[in-house]
Amino acid sequence: MVLRVGIATPLLLRLVKKLNSAYCYWRRSFRCIELIPFDRLAVVIVGGCLGCWLIGAPATSIARESIDSMTTNTPDLTQEKITLEQALRIAADVHPSIVQRISEQSASDFGIAGARWQQWPALSASSSRGSLGSTLTELQIEQPLWTGGRITANINAAEARAEAARQVVLETRKSILERTINTYAEAMRLRSRIDSADAVIADYEQLTAMIDRRTASGVSPQSDAVNVRARLQQAQTERMQLRLQQQHMHTELELLIGRRFSELITPAPLAAVPMTIDEVTGAALDAAPELVRMDAEQRIAEEVIATSRASLSPSLSLRYQRLFGGGSLYTSDQIFLGLTYQPGNGLSSLSAISEAEARRSGVSYARETIRLELTARVRSLWQQADSARRELVVLQELVKSTQQVYESCLRQFPVGRRTWLELLLARRDVIQAQYALSDMQWSSFAATLKLELLTGRLTARNYRLDAEASP
Repeated sequence: MVLRVGIATPLLLRLVKKLNSAYCYWRRSFRCIELIPFDRLAVVIVGGCLGCWLIGAPATSIARESIDSMTTNTPDLTQEKITLEQALRIAADVHPSIVQRISEQSASDFGIAGARWQQWPALSASSSRGSLGSTLTELQIEQPLWTGGRITANINAAEARAEAARQVVLETRKSILERTINTYAEAMRLRSRIDSADAVIADYEQLTAMIDRRTASGVSPQSDAVNVRARLQQAQTERMQLRLQQQHMHTELELLIGRRFSELITPAPLAAVPMTIDEVTGAALDAAPELVRMDAEQRIAEEVIATSRASLSPSLSLRYQRLFGGGSLYTSDQIFLGLTYQPGNGLSSLSAISEAEARRSGVSYARETIRLELTARVRSLWQQADSARRELVVLQELVKSTQQVYESCLRQFPVGRRTWLELLLARRDVIQAQYALSDMQWSSFAATLKLELLTGRLTARNYRLDAEASP
């Protein structure tokens, strides 16, 4: 502590000298201002600087300890393992795009309340200068009685906008869930490929050890060892690429669910969708939020047409008017029926009606376009899932047969009935069949689950998977 004060003393002395010079200049320039004595000012400033200097280190250490404790006590969002059902539920609740759409839906609900308030009386006040110089203040309350359907059309349009906003929430949730399904299935496909790559690397290492012994004894040429090492390096490179792709899928999934995890749990095989292609298409169209949203958009267009036509009709209202400050020259209280007609400038109202009718026609065509695209997509997914289930049986048999061929070559090579190249080619056929099986298995899984999502079956089960019954 004494050492720190000794180091700071020259700095404080220079500070005192500068303060003294400034003090003298102020006294000469502003003699009318009564300043405090310099000795008190210097003591206050020097004492403050010295105190800050002396307590700086303890304060810094306390702050660091506080920061360290906050960092230590921060809740860890890392989850050890996560299932597909958990990932779907989390993504459907916490994704920012879904929360944004929910906020927009709340805003549209307030729009309904605002439209309904148009049925209530309106209060207005104005102030002007009278002919005799007096100030006139006018208070008016107007209750609409008939507006040609304008208020009703505005309320219906607000309700249709709220319905469209609700369907946008469902659309966004469905899109996020579909991305989660694709990402999870892709991560599982890459894991399956990595397992196959690990197995082929282990086999190539055994083959390398075997051919090295044969090369050392002069039974096999050196080219055989070079060939198997090249295939081993190729397999190791493929595994590195697969792991990099898997990390990318894990990162994308973490962004979708908003939390980290250490491992993905492999889901059970899914049962086939118990519906025909026509039934699946009908169920998907019935549960499609896109079509419901377009129906709401069409209702909005119709209500806009009704609002435009209402502007061509006069509006009738009951009014109460009270004047303040007019004296006896003006009637203080009046109750009367008011008729207002505002068709707009020129033929602008007719143009607005034509525009609204054209927009309604455009919405109808847009709905039909969405229906055709959704139908084509559902049929494609159903055909993909159905054909993948049929091909899975063939690929499983292919993996078994290629594995048997490789094992046969491995037994026959030492006795000279198979060549080294035939053995390596047999092992390559095994890994290619395993890769094809992994791709088809998880492609079928994703297509089946997306069909359940589009038909509403997955949401109805609270994202619980319909696992295939074990034989």
